[in-house]
Amino acid sequence: MPTEVTILGISGAVWLLLLLAICSAVFAWRMLALLRVLAMGRRENRLDHLVLRAWTFIKEVIFQSRMLTGESIINWAHPAIFWGFCFFVIASALMFVGGIAAPWLWIPQVEEIPVLGTLVDLFAVIVLVGLIASSIRRYILTPPGLQRTMDATIVVLLIAALMVTFLLAEAGGRAEEQIAAAAGHVEEGWGTQTFLPAGTATANIMLAAGVSPEGVVQTGIAAWWIHVAILLTFLVYLPFSKHMHLIWAPFAVFFAELPTKGTLPAADDSGKEPSTQLELFTWRMLLSGYACAECGRCERVCPAVESGSKLSPREILHDLKGLVLKDGIAALKGRKPADEEQEFIGGTVPAEAVWACTSCYACVDICPVRNEHVPIIVQMRRKLVDEGKVDNKLQETLVSLQRYGNSQGKSARKRFDWAKDLPGGLKDATKEPVDMLWFLGDYAAYHPSSARVSRMVAVVFNAAGIDFGVLTKGERSAGNDVRRIGEEGLFEMLAEQNMKALGKADFQRIVTTDPHTYHTLKHEYGRFGLEVPIVHYSEVLDECLRTGRLSPNRSLAGRAVYHDPCYLGRYNGIYDPPRRVIDATGLELVEMPRNRENSFCCGAGGGKIWMEEEEGISERPAVSRIREALQIDGVTHFVVACPKDLGMFEDAVKTVGAEDRLRIIDLGEIVYEALQIQ
Repeated sequence: MPTEVTILGISGAVWLLLLLAICSAVFAWRMLALLRVLAMGRRENRLDHLVLRAWTFIKEVIFQSRMLTGESIINWAHPAIFWGFCFFVIASALMFVGGIAAPWLWIPQVEEIPVLGTLVDLFAVIVLVGLIASSIRRYILTPPGLQRTMDATIVVLLIAALMVTFLLAEAGGRAEEQIAAAAGHVEEGWGTQTFLPAGTATANIMLAAGVSPEGVVQTGIAAWWIHVAILLTFLVYLPFSKHMHLIWAPFAVFFAELPTKGTLPAADDSGKEPSTQLELFTWRMLLSGYACAECGRCERVCPAVESGSKLSPREILHDLKGLVLKDGIAALKGRKPADEEQEFIGGTVPAEAVWACTSCYACVDICPVRNEHVPIIVQMRRKLVDEGKVDNKLQETLVSLQRYGNSQGKSARKRFDWAKDLPGGLKDATKEPVDMLWFLGDYAAYHPSSARVSRMVAVVFNAAGIDFGVLTKGERSAGNDVRRIGEEGLFEMLAEQNMKALGKADFQRIVTTDPHTYHTLKHEYGRFGLEVPIVHYSEVLDECLRTGRLSPNRSLAGRAVYHDPCYLGRYNGIYDPPRRVIDATGLELVEMPRNRENSFCCGAGGGKIWMEEEEGISERPAVSRIREALQIDGVTHFVVACPKDLGMFEDAVKTVGAEDRLRIIDLGEIVYEALQIQ
């Protein structure tokens, strides 16, 4: 071992032990400080579902499943570098233990262990290839939002240097074997039985270049010490650098939002005034700042970014990391930040950026380390709402919701005006038991186009012989968008009013045509006592068509695309039922370029449909989506399964002047037309 030499009269093993102890102490000191900063955030339980968390960790961290299905180049380069890193952790552990114990105890090194030594040897080359490929992507074929920082360059160079010095150290070992063989004896160690193709090739190249065997050996010894120095430098550097995500990302995955998506943490109702801005966020939100790799994937799928908004989900986490390190470290030192007057929410992060989010969840879904941008943004909105910093249109909507229970400013008595003279009528679930309660939501009840579709859906339900009813009195907005605006108190008020109305009804399950309502009833009303199955009408229509309860009387003509609503697809994984319904009507279904979990938001979610349009917008998301559909040859129908989508896309198709080319049509409407109900 190279540590068996004496340096300045002190054993190399002692030097190695001393360096390791100092660097480990610095690393531990910094990590402890960062953990103490996380503890300044509000409590949030992320120790539930431990088996699922462990499996998610194995799948997404160890097996890199989220990276393997990601963007080209990095989808193989990153896993290759990561797996190489895992093998080198073992190699490094053996190196330090063996180096420290060398004068007294022989510890086998990785190159002396068959199979493992070969794998590490090969991964040294694989990692170098991965670094070259990822560097080409970062510095030449740079995707939007991917940062070319000095930190990134330093990390790439350090990892590359680790691989090169490892191969040179292996080459020195191979050269030492040759010297020993020439002297007529076999030198123990250095893996004479281990196949080391890369290390052997490196030695042969050096020898062919005229370096003597002794020179290769000396180079290998120097490379070993340089390798150790780089490892220790890495250990100290990472927790201080922007690339601290290499340490924190696995923890972010383990403590991810599981098992469902989009279940926001409750607002702080302690009444205690936060002593630092960090206390506005939960510890898991703060962890997102640590774990962010600033890869820009969130930006590349964000509808707000594409439309030219001031919002950047990547910048949100970058700024949050800055807040954590500035305020947190200052608090640990017993002092306030130098710029303590700078407000984080509405200052460092502009209010316009906070309000631009549509809560579509694309940023969270695409993040390779499961950072949670949307809950962080909602938390910032809560503060802005508490301070009354909302635009006039949104304020009017909130007043309407509080006064009338709906976002349209309409009387509750008009909620079922669309059902006047409806054949078969509507049952009142508070007066007679029904199998299925239809919870409409605001847009399905009041928006002209959506109300027209609601009437058609009711006719279809009757044709299928479904025993369904409604809450003729007492139904309010379910509050999904209210909660994502940040008005937690109003959401709870609406939920309690709805639960009171539901308590008067007799039903077995709830159906809704609104994905926003579907999500909040299914995932956020449990804490209010709602414990019945929640289904989307696409699931009901699909079931009826597959079982023969509904049988189309004609086959619709045309070529259709289907828009996956964010709260139906990405949030809740319902993709196939709407597609089967479209197929059953005879329309030819063609997939949009961005479909299923990669679907592009219409721009209505998160309360955006109630807000004034941000200045400087280049093109609304719904318009971009319509242009995308029009690029498909022969498309005649744009099918939606959400009342908000219907209104958004009807406006968008008029904006692009394509209302004569592309028909915006609801899923229930195509079933109604295929049944030829008079």
